[in-house]
Amino acid sequence: MLVFFYSNINAQLRNISEESDVVTVTNIDSYFDTAKKSTASNVAKLNAQNLKTLTTNVQSSVYCYSNTVNTYGDEPVNLFIDMNSLAQVDNLVTLKNNIEIVIIKIDNASQLNASINLALLSNFKKLKYIYIVSSITISSNEIANMITNYDEKYSVFYKIDKGDNQ
Repeated sequence: MLVFFYSNINAQLRNISEESDVVTVTNIDSYFDTAKKSTASNVAKLNAQNLKTLTTNVQSSVYCYSNTVNTYGDEPVNLFIDMNSLAQVDNLVTLKNNIEIVIIKIDNASQLNASINLALLSNFKKLKYIYIVSSITISSNEIANMITNYDEKYSVFYKIDKGDNQ
């Protein structure tokens, strides 16, 4: 099943039905593991490598936590943001032109009741990836249910990171 899944990697890992958009939320570690073993196209492998670079290497970044913005570098490609600041992202973040990935931090169970409105990110023209990092256990289905105004141009990934090297 994973081989079939990766044969569709060029479709940005999205499953779109005719009646409504269905968000596919992929565990990022599984994505990287499968990409390593996959016989997918070079484009798909480059996409996986780009995502790995964005999530593991130091990049010019914007950090937006508790509605406070700190920018490091001239042309940031990463935006780190907490759930509490997400609703104000368009007003808070001014350097939007080069952002390729938004990394959303979920810190507590009460944030699971909030929505992740992707329409708030529409002014980030180069945005390709939404990456949810949760310090509490959450499933891909729970994350998918949190997402509103889904746009098929985004790939959505997640990871559980409880700070204990999991």
